[in-house]
Amino acid sequence: MKKLKTSPYDIFLIDGYKEWLVVGGILLLVFVANLGLKYSQFLQLDFAKPQDITAQVLLQYPKTKEKTLKNGNKKTETYFVLKLIDSNANVFYTISKEDIKDITNRYVRVYGQFKECSFLEFMKSCYVNAYRIALLHKRDYRDKIREFIDSQHSSTPNEAFSSSDEVSVGNLYRALFIADPLAKSWRELSNKLGLAHIIAISGFHLGILSGFFYFLFAPIYRYFQKRYFPYRNEAYDLGAVILCLMFGYLLLLDFQPSFFRSFVMAGVAFLVYYSGMRILSFASLLFVCLFCVAISPSLAFNIGFILSVAGVFYIFLFLKYFPKMHFILYAICLSLAIFFNISPIVHYFFPYFSLYQFVSIPVGFVFVIFFPLSLGLHFFGLGGLFDDFLLHALTLKPPFISYITPMWFVLFYVGLSLGAVYSKGAYWLLNVCSLGFFIFLLLKYL
Repeated sequence: MKKLKTSPYDIFLIDGYKEWLVVGGILLLVFVANLGLKYSQFLQLDFAKPQDITAQVLLQYPKTKEKTLKNGNKKTETYFVLKLIDSNANVFYTISKEDIKDITNRYVRVYGQFKECSFLEFMKSCYVNAYRIALLHKRDYRDKIREFIDSQHSSTPNEAFSSSDEVSVGNLYRALFIADPLAKSWRELSNKLGLAHIIAISGFHLGILSGFFYFLFAPIYRYFQKRYFPYRNEAYDLGAVILCLMFGYLLLLDFQPSFFRSFVMAGVAFLVYYSGMRILSFASLLFVCLFCVAISPSLAFNIGFILSVAGVFYIFLFLKYFPKMHFILYAICLSLAIFFNISPIVHYFFPYFSLYQFVSIPVGFVFVIFFPLSLGLHFFGLGGLFDDFLLHALTLKPPFISYITPMWFVLFYVGLSLGAVYSKGAYWLLNVCSLGFFIFLLLKYL
């Protein structure tokens, strides 16, 4: 009898409006409860007087501005912007005019007064005018990992950049492995080259790691399966093991938004695959999005989460409508389609455009090998193998322009994208619009 790898059934996870009403009602209750919790935290803010805040520094970067003196002369001021997160996952911003060392990932106690903000602004981030910032002894549980990574890389500033700018390759690998914020130089280069989605941990990384572990564990599993449990299903057993490993990684990343979305998607995909349901469905993606936002309402304002969902959505559209062809050609067409389709949405949040962003397509293919390879090299203490090449890449100065997609076009484009779920004609019109948007940017670029 032929052994099937999939179930003979092909049903939806949630089918019919009655099921959606039940699921939607449950998720709505969870969302309202978590939103109410956030609102109670907002009410605890006192805008009339200073208060103490204990938080972790997520990001620290220098900023300059010109100040006009009373005599008419101009003076350049340099200060540090600090992005903070408290124990309730609320994000705040403050500044320090002192010449402080890099305290990214350290815990601080801030005594200051909040600038009045609305609840909607609070969901994104509020500003606190800091009167005093004290460094605490408490350390992040991932500091040992950071030290282990940094010890394999040079941290000497590159002469091409200011001494205040961190150009250590270790910072790049920390962003790749444990979702640390990128330093300014790496961040600007990744945006100009269109590599931000590759560096920022997301479903792409989860897919690579899952495939790597499956490739690693499968021969061992098959050896024991043939001898002791031939009746077991390889995909089910290894899938469950890999999901457990990915959940451990999710904990290590402290529920980083885009990876959290990817993990929930992978968990739902595994459950529907195990139950013989249809995996690649827009209903599953919608359920995952609603579930994530219900659990953490602030995800609705998280750019990484939004772009992560958009990327998966356009992949699903491609798989639904694009004609099948040779695997390599199909993969190239998929990369090009996603590159064009998501561009109008990306440019609503990030302004950089450059022809060099096409490099992200071949880099995406190479990254499938590079990511697990670099993890293995760091595990054996050989992480600095590519340092010279990466530091040389950092000296690149690709020409670029800045353009922000107008809100009216984003709304039209999103509406057209949703219409493409039901209409093949709308999908091809979507591709025409995205290609037209690219040509528009190209003309401005040239």
